[in-house]
Amino acid sequence: MKRYLLVYVSCVIAFLLAGASGVSAQQKREGEPVRVGILLLNKPYITEFAGPLDVYHHVPVEKLNVFIVSDTDQELVMYEGMPFRAHYTIENAPKLDVLVVPSGAESLDADRKNVRVINWIKKAAREAQFITSHCEGAFLLGEAGLLENKDATTFHVDTTALQQQYPTCRVQKDRRVVVDGNLITSAGGLASYEAALYVVEKLFGKDQALSIAAALVFGPSNIEAAITTK
Repeated sequence: MKRYLLVYVSCVIAFLLAGASGVSAQQKREGEPVRVGILLLNKPYITEFAGPLDVYHHVPVEKLNVFIVSDTDQELVMYEGMPFRAHYTIENAPKLDVLVVPSGAESLDADRKNVRVINWIKKAAREAQFITSHCEGAFLLGEAGLLENKDATTFHVDTTALQQQYPTCRVQKDRRVVVDGNLITSAGGLASYEAALYVVEKLFGKDQALSIAAALVFGPSNIEAAITTK
């Protein structure tokens, strides 16, 4: 009898542990840090990646966790030649609170045709509190349908193409950062820092954003660069 009881108890414990592990792998529990995922495909431009990473990395780790997501677990390379490897793939990345889509050398071509990536962006965006893009990363958001009837911007030489390819998007030319609800798009370059500082302010308050700006030798005017249109 004891033998059968031990077997039964063991089976119950195994069942409960299996169920618990399946739930905890992807879900964010209350009180956990904000999850910021930066999508990097092959040959991303370093500024559009390093800017947001730098800003979010300055938030205390108990408040925010920032990591890289890619479509492969293999080593890739920046446009500038620096190798990197993602923390997660689009298949095993946790649920994001902030989605960051930087620009890359293939943003206007191969990346937009990557169905796996576009479908993942759609899914991640549905779950995220904020969706952000920098420079030509806006085209990936457009491909995912996230710019429909939205105000947005991109790198200044690409604004006409963005408007033509996603006609319901209200493209704001000559704007560094454009905010429409939870969608934040930037022109890239140093504006990538400004967009990330805007998100930090919304998540943790202006004092936190100003503190990080000061550490990065940015002024208050950089935080005011965002233009809330909705």
